[in-house]
Amino acid sequence: MRRHVTYVVVEGQELLGTLKALASAYGPPAWEKDVASRIEEALAPISSERWRDNLGNLFFRIGRGRGPRVMLVAHMDEVAMIVRHVDESGFLHIAPLGGLDPRVLIGQRVVVHGSSPVDGCIGVKPPHVMTPEEMKTVPNVKDLYVDVGASSRAEAEAMGIRVGSYVTFPPNFHLSGNRVISKALDDRAGCAAEVAIARELASSSERPELYAVFTVQEELGLRGASVVVEQVDPDLAVVLECTVAADVPGVPPQDHVTRLGAGAAIRAMDSTMLTNPGLVRWLIGLAESRGIPYQVQVMTGGGTDAGRIHLQRRGIPTVVLATPCRYLHSPNLMLDLRDLEAVVRLGIAVVLDAEGALRAL
Repeated sequence: MRRHVTYVVVEGQELLGTLKALASAYGPPAWEKDVASRIEEALAPISSERWRDNLGNLFFRIGRGRGPRVMLVAHMDEVAMIVRHVDESGFLHIAPLGGLDPRVLIGQRVVVHGSSPVDGCIGVKPPHVMTPEEMKTVPNVKDLYVDVGASSRAEAEAMGIRVGSYVTFPPNFHLSGNRVISKALDDRAGCAAEVAIARELASSSERPELYAVFTVQEELGLRGASVVVEQVDPDLAVVLECTVAADVPGVPPQDHVTRLGAGAAIRAMDSTMLTNPGLVRWLIGLAESRGIPYQVQVMTGGGTDAGRIHLQRRGIPTVVLATPCRYLHSPNLMLDLRDLEAVVRLGIAVVLDAEGALRAL
């Protein structure tokens, strides 16, 4: 029997509802407009200024505030695919947009965005006709195809499908107790947290000058984040992400990275940034003083928009707060709402103590 859970409410906006609305939107790299429009609905009424740049990054100035200028950042795009060839039999050959593992793609339902959305599924050569050698190998994405039920190229094209059409996973938001399963939680969890933080602080007279920024094309090499600093010129950047939780069978505890239900992840290191140790200590102290559950995260691979942001100008003090998430870059990710709530609480505390961050450097 499903349990009923009470969720954090920020300025009358349920965090769960925001997460569902954003995770259910389509947002492959460079085509994040559906996600952006839903964020605009939430934040336009409370922003004193908003704009989009030429890449599609979305910016909100939340009032004027006093003191340091803080920039919140979360990326809008999700891992996806693009049609690279339509063959004579109507099958669609694809290329990945972001780090997709072909092992989790076979047999998955997808949506092909032609002139209108078209349902399909991902196929591969059947094991019944594979050689013993082929059975031992992991397929490459180039070995996969999308079947939309077309019997010819002309039939596929009549559906509005062309080379360059996007392919995404369908919306599949599901709640079980405190756990959410959905596509695109990376990084719609960060977007939802950012919306919640901005809404909570919009009417606060104590906050510093605040900008909420939502970036594009993070999954293709942190591209959108490369141009946001010059438009905001922040004193402190706070990147809100979804991160690896490898607390699953077969993975020893030392390799879990983070665990579901253990709180907000404070990132000490990844492949794109080594966080200033003073900022890590400051974050830990902030969390402990407010009773916010947290876990410190060290990763030897992967990265976030922080990797681009902290290297701009003369260096931007930057921290990453992340929601642990299992099965990243797959059609079905899982997070714990209590961790997301912890990220929101810690994010609010960070903004209100921005001067403390700068003293910690």
